Amino acid sequence: MSSLRSLSNEGTSSAENMQTHGPGVKSTIYFVLKQATQLSEWYTTLDILDVVEACPACRNICNCGACLKPGMANKKLPIPDLKLGTAEKIKHSHDIVRVLLPSLKKFVAEENMEREHEARFQGLPITGLHLVKSNLNNNDCILCDRCKSSVLDVHRSCLNCLFKLCVTCCLEIRQHDDGTIVCPPESLGGCGRQNLELMSRYSNNWVSELLIRAEAVANAGKVTDSPEAVGAACPGSSQGSEVENATLLAHHEDSNGNYLHCHCPTSLVVVKDDLNHFQWHLHRGEPVVVPDVVSGATGFSWEPMVMWRACRKPRNPDHLIKDFRVLNCSSLSKETISIHQFCNGYVKGLYDGEGRRKILKLEDWPPGESLHEQLPRHYLEFVRCLPFMLYTHPCAGHLNMSTRIPIVSRKLDMGPKMSITYGVGQELGSSSLTMIRCALSDRVDILMHTAAISLVPSTSTSKAAELKEPECVLAHPVHERAFYLTLADKRNLKEEYGVEPWTIVQKLGDAVFVPAGCPHQIRYLQSCTSVAFNFVAPESFGECIRLSAEYRRLPQNHRYKEDKLQVKQMTLQVFMQNDASRNHVKAPRVDSDVQETCIPLRDLMFMKQEMETKISTLQKQGHLVQPHIRAYMEKSIQNFLVRIDKEMQKNFVGTSSSS
Repeated sequence: MSSLRSLSNEGTSSAENMQTHGPGVKSTIYFVLKQATQLSEWYTTLDILDVVEACPACRNICNCGACLKPGMANKKLPIPDLKLGTAEKIKHSHDIVRVLLPSLKKFVAEENMEREHEARFQGLPITGLHLVKSNLNNNDCILCDRCKSSVLDVHRSCLNCLFKLCVTCCLEIRQHDDGTIVCPPESLGGCGRQNLELMSRYSNNWVSELLIRAEAVANAGKVTDSPEAVGAACPGSSQGSEVENATLLAHHEDSNGNYLHCHCPTSLVVVKDDLNHFQWHLHRGEPVVVPDVVSGATGFSWEPMVMWRACRKPRNPDHLIKDFRVLNCSSLSKETISIHQFCNGYVKGLYDGEGRRKILKLEDWPPGESLHEQLPRHYLEFVRCLPFMLYTHPCAGHLNMSTRIPIVSRKLDMGPKMSITYGVGQELGSSSLTMIRCALSDRVDILMHTAAISLVPSTSTSKAAELKEPECVLAHPVHERAFYLTLADKRNLKEEYGVEPWTIVQKLGDAVFVPAGCPHQIRYLQSCTSVAFNFVAPESFGECIRLSAEYRRLPQNHRYKEDKLQVKQMTLQVFMQNDASRNHVKAPRVDSDVQETCIPLRDLMFMKQEMETKISTLQKQGHLVQPHIRAYMEKSIQNFLVRIDKEMQKNFVGTSSSS
């Protein structure tokens, strides 16, 4: 039962009206008589007849203060979940193992080369080499202090200052014939006193053994054809009349007939053939547009003023946000503005002291916390709109590799994140732009107003960078995010390098998938609100590794140098979880006449890691379940952790006594 009067803190709320009048005729009459005059302002998708049939609260789209409360949202609208059968999960797991296996082989080969160097230095056979185990938690993310890339297992470390060096850097900067590497001086982050010792995160040869088991899984599983190998033509081109009737979703700017034919279904039509079509383009590193994904949602409002009201009443009073830190696109400077002033300027315009219109942009909001904590109703609405949830579901996407990294050790916030931008229709002057940048991972972006997005094929990243090199002295023009390709630049890109960018006009409710490694830029034609979520598809993992190596070569003080995607750690976690699912570890049953058997320490560490990850997930997403269920889950996990600690202590005692 909706009460628009409650938006101005007058009268009663929708939830209170529902309790007073009950669902049905009385509440509907109350709404129509009292507040129908503001219907077009706050509920643009409804008319009077719609309200007579069911009011906004009954439709779960009421945006009054009471209905925007986190508790109300979580009670009425549980987060969508994915239900996969066991056979389907096994198939996906085998496919992922086969895709990632070459990467794990490459990583292990690099580490084995460093082991061989150390064995020769110590005068031992490779089988007799035993490395010191580093005193680190399995969830800790180790970064090389020289190249900022993630460390898989074997690395060198200074026992004095804890300076760490990955095996790739060891192979590049080895200083002496005997294989030793001295800790760098203080100016480079080290101490310059001791040799770097070769260490391992896990027990000796454990990663190599994991690789052997993974190869067995890959060889035993049924080999399925990749989406690209099914046929040379796009699967959508064989759909006959459907393609003829399909809307052209994207086109090249020069209108020479070179169209990006990508017929994709609406979110209401999700069948197996459509998923294969999406995978076909994803495998080729091509962008995909899925039109009108919001048509299957509840129709909840994304107007900034609605979000402003939701921000005024957070779950935690400490999370109250009063101001935004926004970018002024005219001066390219940051400024602070109140939420109400920013949201009001989004609709009515905002002007400076000289009467010039301000072009402001709020990017990657909220910072430091998740969208479902700040705007739970909007978060749930966004998740419902996501197409191809096997890839895009934030929590349960089985083909999303980023979900395999424990939350406590993630460096990159994958989102969802919101961007609210003032837009103008001119390309020059005070344009609202997102400079050209390279997607570090796959990205899906759902837009509420019109924008124009230019995408360069991921295979042509170097060409786009070369185009801007003569006029800059930056490390990498694309990674600096400091340029926007004009029409003249795009024309030169085609004439000099034979690369023709795609231009996609994204419409209201469209979802645009930008694959990893695809340079892209955005020009906002109108004020718009978009929500983006980053994921890592198995088809794009090779490109993520290439990007990680490219970021590694950036200058030492570059702001984007750090390997936030953690591709090596992601690879290892995928194989660890797949190995654990195949070998379920069960505590041995203890009989009075049978001697108790210790669970292997490796399995105990993995179980503890899994429980710690579950606790972190509960702390971050526990508000999505009922309080008594959350309390029961937390108690059960804590009890299980106590049992694991006792078993680990018993294991250590047994090991020390035997030695």
